[in-house]
Amino acid sequence: MNAQDVILGSRVAHVRELKSEIARLKAENARLRDENAGLLGHFDLALLAAEDLRRLAPGGKMVIVDGWNMILGANRDVRDRGELLAKARRHLDGHPADFVWIVFDGPRENSRSDGRLRISYTGGSGPHRADRFICDFLRMARFSGDVSRIEVRTRDKEFARDAKRIIGSAT
Repeated sequence: MNAQDVILGSRVAHVRELKSEIARLKAENARLRDENAGLLGHFDLALLAAEDLRRLAPGGKMVIVDGWNMILGANRDVRDRGELLAKARRHLDGHPADFVWIVFDGPRENSRSDGRLRISYTGGSGPHRADRFICDFLRMARFSGDVSRIEVRTRDKEFARDAKRIIGSAT
């Protein structure tokens, strides 16, 4: 082995390190791109929800429901999405000043309204997207002073504790 072989071997090793670093940076860039797209979608949904909260009738509450958790979680109340929507409509019939917002994790961000009922999908991928989105909305509502008019419904104990902490810190 001569000096040229050592230099060539060193360069090959360095090229491998650079390729590995490029792959890592590409993965991080893709993750950040997806996160940014999710945040842009969440911003639109948060603006809609903030307007819904602002327009609540006196004495009304915004009930935010962790959709899939109520359907798939432990101690679930309902069997499927249709039953959850029917339960929300029954709540609205009995509480004419309230607004119900059901938030689901879903691969594509979208939202639709049916009177005082809004159904939203977070978009993106990964666990707990609805939980994070709802907590972000609660923080925004806390800063605007309207968090006392929000009730969060979930069967997820950790998420319920986080939501209660955010809501409780406003009082």
